Amino acid sequence: MQRHFLKNGKILDVKARKVLTGSSIFIEGSEIIRVGSVEELGEIEKTLPSETILDLDGRLIMPGLIDSHVHLCHIQGSEEIDTLTENLRATDTLKVLHGARNARETLESGFTTVRDVGQGDNLALREAIERGIITGPRIVACGWLGMAGGHQQRMTSEWRFGVRPRQEDLGVDGPWDVRRRVRKLVGQGVDCIKTYTSGSGGIRHPFYHYWSEYRNFAQEEMEALVDESHTAGRRVAAHSLVSNEGVKLAIRAGADTLEHGVLIREEDAREMRKKGIIYVPTLAVIRAMWDVKGQEKIKYLRISEEDALRYVEEHQASFQRAHDCGVKIAMGSDTFRVLRHGGNACELKAMVEAGMSEMEAIVSATLTAAEALGIEHLVGSIEEGKLADLLVVEPNPLKDISALRERKNFMLIMKNGEIVSSRLLS
Repeated sequence: MQRHFLKNGKILDVKARKVLTGSSIFIEGSEIIRVGSVEELGEIEKTLPSETILDLDGRLIMPGLIDSHVHLCHIQGSEEIDTLTENLRATDTLKVLHGARNARETLESGFTTVRDVGQGDNLALREAIERGIITGPRIVACGWLGMAGGHQQRMTSEWRFGVRPRQEDLGVDGPWDVRRRVRKLVGQGVDCIKTYTSGSGGIRHPFYHYWSEYRNFAQEEMEALVDESHTAGRRVAAHSLVSNEGVKLAIRAGADTLEHGVLIREEDAREMRKKGIIYVPTLAVIRAMWDVKGQEKIKYLRISEEDALRYVEEHQASFQRAHDCGVKIAMGSDTFRVLRHGGNACELKAMVEAGMSEMEAIVSATLTAAEALGIEHLVGSIEEGKLADLLVVEPNPLKDISALRERKNFMLIMKNGEIVSSRLLS
């Protein structure tokens, strides 16, 4: 069984939110066996071959990063029209191959776990990584469903070009239709359920604003979705973008995570904290789409400059309300059409700029993200008995979160006790 001994590092304890100096970690197979001071683990070190011992010389050791909101099996073009047409033409096989490349880029950027919230055959990609056929992060794979005529259908390349939607993108109507779809997804082996409580996609009718949000699903439909998912042990991620009614619908129904949430009011934040709903704000992608002051290219969602500025400001205010109210916030980048895979850590920088400390941002991408995915017993912190997903980083991201945006700063990336890359061994 493979063994590793990481000696003389500074361990970032995300539970206690402090740094433990002069520490060592003993790893056997995929598991962290012992964590303690250099002196405490000295006897174990003496029994190990020298090639298994890595002296970190005081560098920071932190848990592997977790991105709670990505779409791996998707083709990114240089322009919006290229992205739409490429995904319209592509087979699921081609999308999975793109997903394999995206997965490798993500892992090599320090993200050892992601929640793929849907697009292409993410189940095949998950299995290929688990079997060791390709290299990538651990995937918590979502199945997705929306209402008939809702956001899920209207955001597809097929709908945008007037092509018949794929069967898996067709929405459902009524509580029992919702339950049947959830059961089908569970039977296929998904880890969680992604749905939409608001949205519409691009409205083509000339009398309507291009981007027009409205509530998706009736209350009884959403409650059926959450109940059926929870009965099967699956968590529910609810997309709500620029609709406060969508936010309230997700909260009332008891979704586990709220995605985007541009319009969260104070009463919503209080209710989220009370119910333990975790917020995945995706700040960076909203800025990339709508920050008209900082962007020159056309946005993916063509809205007026006035609306764009208002949405960015509302999103910032919603994040601050949730943060001030004590809502748990998990890092999720929504790397998809706009952001590039491997650049996921731009979300961490956006969270710090929005008011989080560096420590809070890292906790959001480790411990809290693991809780959001329901895998905190496996990953998210450096503890005995957990999987050895570890990063050795220099310079220290607690002083500048931007350190996590540069691959060159990862001295070591380890997933499941296996070294993915190391600058310390070269």
